[in-house]
Amino acid sequence: MPTRGGRVIRRLPTPGQLFFFFMCGFSLILILKSPDAAIEYMGAGLVLCVRTVIPSLFPFMVISELIVTSGLGELIGKYLNRPLGWIFGISGASACAVLLGAFCGPPVGARSVAVLLDQGCISKKEASRLLTFCNNPSSAFLINAVGVSLYSNRAIGAVLYTITLFSAFLVGISQRRFASGQEQKYSHEIKIYPDGITAFTSSVTHAAEGMLAVCAYVVFFSSLVGCFANIISALGLPAASVALLYGILELSGGVSAASALGPGIAGVCLAAFIVGWSGLSVHFQVISVSSGRGLSYGGYFVAKLIQGLLNSIAAYIVFTLFPSLLLTPAESTAQPLASGSLASPYIAVVLLIFAAALPGITRKAG
Repeated sequence: MPTRGGRVIRRLPTPGQLFFFFMCGFSLILILKSPDAAIEYMGAGLVLCVRTVIPSLFPFMVISELIVTSGLGELIGKYLNRPLGWIFGISGASACAVLLGAFCGPPVGARSVAVLLDQGCISKKEASRLLTFCNNPSSAFLINAVGVSLYSNRAIGAVLYTITLFSAFLVGISQRRFASGQEQKYSHEIKIYPDGITAFTSSVTHAAEGMLAVCAYVVFFSSLVGCFANIISALGLPAASVALLYGILELSGGVSAASALGPGIAGVCLAAFIVGWSGLSVHFQVISVSSGRGLSYGGYFVAKLIQGLLNSIAAYIVFTLFPSLLLTPAESTAQPLASGSLASPYIAVVLLIFAAALPGITRKAG
């Protein structure tokens, strides 16, 4: 602790520390007030992990790491170095992070950025910039889970996915001027990559560790949102305000609540904002898979907020010009995004994954 003249100087908490102090106290109060809801929604979060999160993310996390560790990312980067530098002011080595972050959903993009940084392919500054626009909900989530399941309209999901990529790339392009004359040129130096078996096994192991962290955040925020729902339901808040509060915390819960407002333009624009923002649960997943590397995350949070606003504006313009996109096909039937029922076989599988992964991670931490 710093001292001055023999006296201990007590520093005031930073705004970030104050925010997390508040979040810890708030979360503790919520869970103590509604322990039954916390347990129920934690089970729903485990089911969501096994049915949706792990199947949709784990293969891509393995592939994204394998692309970089095997040297395939460097090969792709040689051909995309010039266009990526011209558009975003980044090196060709970042190509796999941009592509995987656009199609595979968070935190695959962030994991790719972390691996690229560990391999020495990009600088910390470029990694911090990549995080601001390389973590977007996947096409499968927005078109199928949101468009088809929630709105019974694939067109709404397709529009949300398109404008989300558009706003993310706008955020990336807007930062190009800050990288003028400073962007890292793609290196053509020959690197020594591990053999195929070593690259594959290490990719699977590292992806499993990252997947464990992602599931932990999903379960925690599912429990938190469930407790939060019990409190705000008694306050009589407008449904749009409730959806926004959910969306600030967690993506799927937020878009589910927004879709309950109906297929009107106001509800869809709110869903677009939540998709662009993505929720604190996703943000902490991104930070988890890229932490310990000295990256700055202030720009990431600002960029996601801007992306949410751009999403809302773009959604309003598109659905105002083409209102027929909001019409629901008569033959479609909506299904819930995630079942809240507790399926013991699924939960048992997740618990086995947690139990199997913890010893290895504990040995590594030690």
